[in-house]
Amino acid sequence: MNARKGNAGFTLVEIMIVVAIIALLAAVAIPNVLRGRTTSNESAAVGNLRALVASGEMYRSVNNVYPTTWLADMYGADCAAATAPAPDFGPPSFCLALDAGAAVQGFTYTYADGAAPVQTYTIVAVPTTLGTTGTRSFYADQSGLIRHCIGTGTAAQLVTESTLDAAPTACG
Repeated sequence: MNARKGNAGFTLVEIMIVVAIIALLAAVAIPNVLRGRTTSNESAAVGNLRALVASGEMYRSVNNVYPTTWLADMYGADCAAATAPAPDFGPPSFCLALDAGAAVQGFTYTYADGAAPVQTYTIVAVPTTLGTTGTRSFYADQSGLIRHCIGTGTAAQLVTESTLDAAPTACG
């Protein structure tokens, strides 16, 4: 005679099954989202290197040498004064990045020139947090080729690595 009527609801077992299904879906989806962010950062780094190489070539076509310092040569006083850059040559997002070691889209870029008169240069892009913002380091020079390796690499290590059309190897 103590039958419950009209008490609609979920049992504890039903709720636990729903929670388990949601946890399983999250366990599958979250790594893919994080991997997508890493891939996106690496694609942006390659695009940025291409833009930087093109900027260096524009500078060289006018001055017959590559820039000795990225900040002063590519942006002049506008960038040095920490105002919005009015560049003649360089991409705006790299106003301070290559001289100050600031991160752009998860990568830290380093510019180094050769001996005067500057006929060579290197640009290295290294993930700010290896494994989170990127898994590969990238390298470009006056040849326009972009090289890569897995891990954190230096210009000396990356100069002999494979180009983007080949599978990367471990840095060093």
